[in-house]
Amino acid sequence: MKRYLRVILLFLTLPAGFAYAQDRPVTVILLRHAEKADDGTKDPPLSVKGAGFSQKLADILKETKINTIYSTEYKRTTQTVTPLAKQNELSIIKYNPDNPKELLERIKRSRDRIVVVVGHSNTVQLVFNLLVSETQIPALSDDEFRKVFIIYSDFKEPLNSRYIKLDLN
Repeated sequence: MKRYLRVILLFLTLPAGFAYAQDRPVTVILLRHAEKADDGTKDPPLSVKGAGFSQKLADILKETKINTIYSTEYKRTTQTVTPLAKQNELSIIKYNPDNPKELLERIKRSRDRIVVVVGHSNTVQLVFNLLVSETQIPALSDDEFRKVFIIYSDFKEPLNSRYIKLDLN
């Protein structure tokens, strides 16, 4: 009988745990990849300047405990957050930049408190605009790098979400 009671109690508490994960505010550090090399390919690596920024980003965030890092599959996005991932002993999780809603659902379902999302000039605003409903931003220009949005996102009360924009030039 005690065994069945434990199973029932466990079953009844699981949905509350899932709701807690979804309702918990999260800080999203959202940025565009660093400067890319001009190598004529569709998937160029970072330039020397871009690689320098990726290390600068890791240095700036060295005292911040990052829980998860999301990147698109491209070299330039992955390389932008590689030093940060190594510093936090994390694997970089790939996401589809064409489906920002799915990315946000993954973040909502997690228990992560601080996540980093790196995207592209035409995708950063898609994630931002879903997280900060009262402020909408346009796509970044092709030459706009080193802009970092730190977003406190309250999924339970979206109007409580806040952000700051940093220019790390």
